[in-house]
Amino acid sequence: MINRDRHSALKTEITKNFSSGKLPLVLVKLQWSKNEIGYSLHAAPNTYTSAGFQITDFLSYLGFSRERCAFVPGGECYSRWVEEDFDLEKFSAAFGGAFGKMELAERHLNTCGFSLDQPEGWGYFYGKPSEGRRRSQRQHISGDGHTSQKSQLLKKSEDDYFQFLMSWIESPQKGWTFHYRPKHPPISEEIVSVMDLLGFKEFNECPWFDFEACSWLSIPYEQRGDSIFDGNAEVAHRWFDANAQNFSAGVENLIAAQALVAPFDMRFLPIRAASVRQATGKPTTGAVSSDPKGYEYDVALSFAGTERHYAETLASSIRDHGFSVFYDSFYPEQLWGKDLVVFFDEIYQRKSRYCVMFVSSEYCDRMWTNHERRSAQARLLKEKGKEYILPIKVDDAELPGTPPTIGYLPLAQYGIEKIADILVKKLSA
Repeated sequence: MINRDRHSALKTEITKNFSSGKLPLVLVKLQWSKNEIGYSLHAAPNTYTSAGFQITDFLSYLGFSRERCAFVPGGECYSRWVEEDFDLEKFSAAFGGAFGKMELAERHLNTCGFSLDQPEGWGYFYGKPSEGRRRSQRQHISGDGHTSQKSQLLKKSEDDYFQFLMSWIESPQKGWTFHYRPKHPPISEEIVSVMDLLGFKEFNECPWFDFEACSWLSIPYEQRGDSIFDGNAEVAHRWFDANAQNFSAGVENLIAAQALVAPFDMRFLPIRAASVRQATGKPTTGAVSSDPKGYEYDVALSFAGTERHYAETLASSIRDHGFSVFYDSFYPEQLWGKDLVVFFDEIYQRKSRYCVMFVSSEYCDRMWTNHERRSAQARLLKEKGKEYILPIKVDDAELPGTPPTIGYLPLAQYGIEKIADILVKKLSA
């Protein structure tokens, strides 16, 4: 990062400007010497809403600072350093889309009792200092949210990605703990980042999830009058009940917002130091492989949608025998929010001990299966033909780019159950 003023230099020049209506942008070249040159991006938001997350807040999230500025109308802007070839028009479109996702995320998460920080608020629009509202932090019950003199499970719910539990504890402080557990761990690093942003804590042996790990938040009980109805019980129950319809939607929109601004080297979701941990409180390394080389997966399955029923049978059998298998339906949380082009390349080129391909005419014609095939073949080439791709012939289609000498198993001859037995023996050898 350049340690200079983004608004003054021995020579300054506006090189580009673009306005989408809501967010005029100016790119400025600053030069302090013959070889010391920098480029700063200046944004002058001109619209706001009467409540909720503001454009100024999102600019702050993305590393912009509010400063006096001679390059935009009004004499004040939000600025940050960028590269010389920064594309104002593409960024403007991405920013607009990302901000819309942030607004949607806030609406969904607010119903569950979460609020996003507003570090800037409305000060910029009224010529006043930034007096943003920090997220109203939930007051946690003292302790770990689980160990207590008395505990009781009150409610359960779930959606496609998470299980939600609500328990009452007295530790001796009274209150509620909300427990969250992904249905198909491990979850993606993106979801881990969202959980961190929202202030979740982790507990490794949650009694309500059969002593598996959970992420949790707690709410102290507040008695405001003589009646139980004068307390905050109704609010706590309403927040919990909203999770099944709103929590994952909020998470999804936050991840989508991050994905839109990531190509511009901007991020607002936190990254954990050291090893990234999943929301279960354990290192995120994927499944534990039995292979001595430490591959994340003993086998990765590559197939067209028409062969999914065969792939699921094979994947379930392999997993039931104690081997780690990459089959997309086993890891919806891990795939959620990922750049799948990059992620699948890692899976099929580096992270798997073997790759099983269901070769068919459909497989050869599909975009995603061809991407997986090329990644696997790149691994085969780098390892000079070492055994890696294990093809299953579904029909008479030939697999492009794969040596015809590689042995395969015909599905019609063996059947998927027999092939599963053969693969288990191969993995065990």
